[in-house]
Amino acid sequence: MTSSLLQRVEAQLVRQKWAKRVVSPAYDALRPEQRLEIMEKDPYVFLHVTRSFGDDESAKTAEEVSDSNARALSRLLSENIYERVRTPSLYLYQLRSENHQQTAIIGDVPLSVVEEGRIIPHERIRPNRSLHLADHLEKIRVQSSPVALGYEDDSQVAMIISSILSNENPILHFQREDLIEQKIWLVNDGDASALIGLMRDKQAYVVDGHHRVSAASEMWKRNGESESFSKLFAAFFPLSELKISAFHRRVTDLGGYSLDELYTEIAARDFSVLPIMEGIDPEPKASGEFSMYASGQWTAIKPARMHPAEIDSGLLQRKILSPIFNIDDADAGNRLQYLPGSAGLKHLVDQTDLNGGVAFALHPVPMVQLLSVADRRMTFPPKSTYFQPKVRSGIFLVHR
Repeated sequence: MTSSLLQRVEAQLVRQKWAKRVVSPAYDALRPEQRLEIMEKDPYVFLHVTRSFGDDESAKTAEEVSDSNARALSRLLSENIYERVRTPSLYLYQLRSENHQQTAIIGDVPLSVVEEGRIIPHERIRPNRSLHLADHLEKIRVQSSPVALGYEDDSQVAMIISSILSNENPILHFQREDLIEQKIWLVNDGDASALIGLMRDKQAYVVDGHHRVSAASEMWKRNGESESFSKLFAAFFPLSELKISAFHRRVTDLGGYSLDELYTEIAARDFSVLPIMEGIDPEPKASGEFSMYASGQWTAIKPARMHPAEIDSGLLQRKILSPIFNIDDADAGNRLQYLPGSAGLKHLVDQTDLNGGVAFALHPVPMVQLLSVADRRMTFPPKSTYFQPKVRSGIFLVHR
């Protein structure tokens, strides 16, 4: 007998008066120095709890970072910043930017559903990153960042959600300096039962949080598949509401080549290499087009041929990052940085001008291609897609 995809979750919510201050901006959208600046200004921002090992230049070990995370969480709890734990419930979570809105159902997913193959990934993970996250979860025993999942649009589910949004008042409503308006609704018991029934036999695609899925499964298995770690905290979005941006790449060096030698190496792998004139927008306009930035110059690089089933990040990895720079998916040397397209190309340029190396701008993966790859149980390289606006950390605390 298969498990129900969606279950009620037992959670604490941040108090309204603290929400704007505590709930973190999108982690991936901030440079390490920006994250540290925010943390230095405010001891209560949730970035102190989610800070990752290797996120800055400090000499802290992974265990020291986890200890720091745990102390930060204890500080938040001791200051009564979160409400008491609520009875198991479902919630709606809406994020609205100037030109986009998306609404998720918030609840738990049994990890047995992951084992059944009904939570479908589309990206490969970096094993070390997954293990660090599992250690973090084992230390603090709290899930605070829901994994974003996408489900096929369902008119009955949409009708229930629309009714709640129209007829009920949100229990939480705030906006940080990133101008993303965020609202939370508590779903009444009758609507929760109806949503659980409608979602019961569905499958869902991992939108954001591949490493968190892997880490939660790792913790469950480490602890003998105990009930305490048997669930995954998740946010379910209808696929039609999701907006995909690119995930650009920056290599921290030139791989031992001069810039002219690098152009020659890329051209030898069947790419055209053409300078982009000043005043021309370097943003790639379609799949199969890349823009490369180094030493103040944008260059258009395009493969002479590309299989229709291949995606841009996979081609870049296979034909440039791996053979020229000797960087694989695991990136053991930490020479590859991922920069979300939502931050714009200026972010990519600034980082490259400041720290050197070479940057590659990509076009977003089309949703139809993502689903096609996922349905065939194939995967892209890590960090191939960036969905925005991203779910935030620190609204909910789910104790495990």
